[in-house]
Amino acid sequence: MRSPKTQGDLDNLNEKQFEDEETHKTKRCKSFCNGSNIANYFFSLFPIVSVLRPYKIKEFLLKDAVSGLSTACLHFPQGMAFGLLSTLTPKYGLYTSFFPVLLYVIFGTCPYVSFGTNAVISLFTANIIQSQLPSSTVFGGTNLSTNSSEVQISDDSFIEMRAAIASGSSFIVGVFLLLLGLLRLGFIATYMSSSFVGSFTTTAAIHIMSSQVPKSLGVRIPSVSGPGKLVLMYIEIFKNITSANVGSIVTSIICIIILAFVKDFVNEKFKSKLFMPIPIDLILVILGTVVSYFGELNSKFDIPVVGNIPPGVPPPSLPDLRSGIIGDSVVVAIIIFVLTISMAKVCESKNAINADQELVAYGMSNLGSSFFRCFPSCVAPPRTILLKTMDAKTTLNGIFSALVILLILLFLGEYFQYLPQAVLSIMVIMAVKNLLLQFRQLPRIWKINKYDFTVWVVTVASGVFIDFAYALYCGLGLSVFLIVFQSQRGKKSLFGKLKDEDLYVEESQLTTLPSNVKFFKMESSLFFATSETFRESLFKLTWDPRILKKDSDEVTISVESIPTKADNDQKLKEQTTDETKIVIIDCSSFNYVDMNGISTLSLVVKEFRSVGIRVLLVRCTSYLLDVMTRSDLMETVGEDNVYPDIVDAIALNVFETQL
Repeated sequence: MRSPKTQGDLDNLNEKQFEDEETHKTKRCKSFCNGSNIANYFFSLFPIVSVLRPYKIKEFLLKDAVSGLSTACLHFPQGMAFGLLSTLTPKYGLYTSFFPVLLYVIFGTCPYVSFGTNAVISLFTANIIQSQLPSSTVFGGTNLSTNSSEVQISDDSFIEMRAAIASGSSFIVGVFLLLLGLLRLGFIATYMSSSFVGSFTTTAAIHIMSSQVPKSLGVRIPSVSGPGKLVLMYIEIFKNITSANVGSIVTSIICIIILAFVKDFVNEKFKSKLFMPIPIDLILVILGTVVSYFGELNSKFDIPVVGNIPPGVPPPSLPDLRSGIIGDSVVVAIIIFVLTISMAKVCESKNAINADQELVAYGMSNLGSSFFRCFPSCVAPPRTILLKTMDAKTTLNGIFSALVILLILLFLGEYFQYLPQAVLSIMVIMAVKNLLLQFRQLPRIWKINKYDFTVWVVTVASGVFIDFAYALYCGLGLSVFLIVFQSQRGKKSLFGKLKDEDLYVEESQLTTLPSNVKFFKMESSLFFATSETFRESLFKLTWDPRILKKDSDEVTISVESIPTKADNDQKLKEQTTDETKIVIIDCSSFNYVDMNGISTLSLVVKEFRSVGIRVLLVRCTSYLLDVMTRSDLMETVGEDNVYPDIVDAIALNVFETQL
């Protein structure tokens, strides 16, 4: 058993150890600043160096090649589909499936991250473009000019302008993520709760699916923007439903049946027997193109097709940087980091993910690709899960994926100009199906935490009935508000010592403490939102010095109740036999204390002291001790009244016979 100590005694014992640690840190800093360690830090920014040095060709090459080629089967159709979702053309989706992949190979660390196009980010890109270049007419929910026979871009310079804005957003995203990585700020991902991320991605899925409904039906609708956009869009769809293209509807129904059957039945039921999931997206693109070409679906049934995909790779060009896209681009950057790092951590179970280096990789992938007319890139869950299933060994698998996309860009892309747009629309809808199914988690969320349920519902409702951007604002705002609200509702209670046990628990019939001692604890930090409730609860559960002082003043001022000498003698006798009251405050939950908290704690101590009650602070956090030292609170409380534990406070201030 150790002897009881005050906090000051304990600090003196730790002082020498602290000085030794500071000396050790100084030595480490000097050793870090030498040339070899600076070189190591520089090379750590290029993880491909550490991949190539120990690369085992016989063990790794085959699996990297097979997994990379398999992922390319998803890159190609998703690139085309998400290129249209971004209100651009398929070729820009293919660019975004090529350049970011190569850059992630150089700077990335997780072999399962497949950088490229993503449905949620494509939707954000569409919103950014629309905010800068509003269009009067849309076809299939995208701001593209069309003619009456097939979906063709009638003004190439207009599309190029849109692509420049999208690449400008990618540039801002890249710079922001790169700075976060270099400054080692990867911890910001923890600021978004799982309930918010789930509800936000569900809202995105609703918008993504809705944006593809007109195209899958072949319905022309006018451009809709502003609050209630989604509701107004569906009103326009129903108004123009009579002009729907029967051929597009039939094509969409067939694609839904094929994709659902293969993805949800065949691939799931026989995944243990299949070498890899059947690449039904790629197969459907090829079949759709062949059937459309030989069946002349465009000329005979007026089914809109993708249109010309010019061969070649774009030359480097400067992105279009506009001040109006900075705010939305920063939001996109944070979402890219959260979505990508979450998928990386789920798949990479053996080794810890270096979040800071991943930020550098995401930043360089977006920054570098922005000079080649790419829109913001991110991970896509289907591709990442496929890489995990195929057991990719290193990030070099991305080279094989990029080679396939390069072949398509240079030689094969023009053969897919007859692909019906309805096929790509249904592929987009089916790609976000699992995000929509997150609604099934609501009963479980309600059962576990009703605050998370509230965030979930409000985020989705605001995103659907107002606009997608409001899902972010309302979701994050409500999350912060509920954190403060829950802090105010932190439990406040008295504790006591279990009989025959050296253990302090919440006060009950099984606990005991001397009548002149109260042990109080609030399970929350002490800041502006909780300081007043802390003070009121403390006075309510212990003694209220305001009432005690008021009673004392009334006894002094009252004329009608002047005590006799005998009464005074009796009162003096009682006061001399009474023991000093002690209030012990457990500060173990005070992880954060602001100016309001310091002022309240100081006021409480002074108020108790004015009526002869001692205040002892126990289990103070290191943060609180530091704040107390830097402020005048330590002088107000007194160093002798601060203890490392309740046991020390009781042992040094209460007689053992009283326990």
